[in-house]
Amino acid sequence: MQRGSREVEQTGMYTTTLGSRKGAAKIASVWLCERARQLRDLFGEAVQELVLLHEQQFLAVVAGDPMATRFDILIHQANERKQNAKYAYMRHLEEHGCSLDDETDTR
Repeated sequence: MQRGSREVEQTGMYTTTLGSRKGAAKIASVWLCERARQLRDLFGEAVQELVLLHEQQFLAVVAGDPMATRFDILIHQANERKQNAKYAYMRHLEEHGCSLDDETDTR
């Protein structure tokens, strides 16, 4: 399997290449089981929802919308969903042990 590809190996694990945006000194591959990938994707969706609500509120403020604060409760609720998704993902990685750096992985 190539580094950074998202193909499924016979083990059913996925690899995702991680690194900083510019000049990454080290790029690691993280192995994720199907459930971890699902939880990671749910976390990503929750983050996107939160960012979208912040953007909508910002645009409302810039437009002079006197009701721009209507986004506050939606942002609060979206932030709670994001936190729940993040901790579900982290808990799975810790309990299942499916996130191993490929340099230490002996599979």
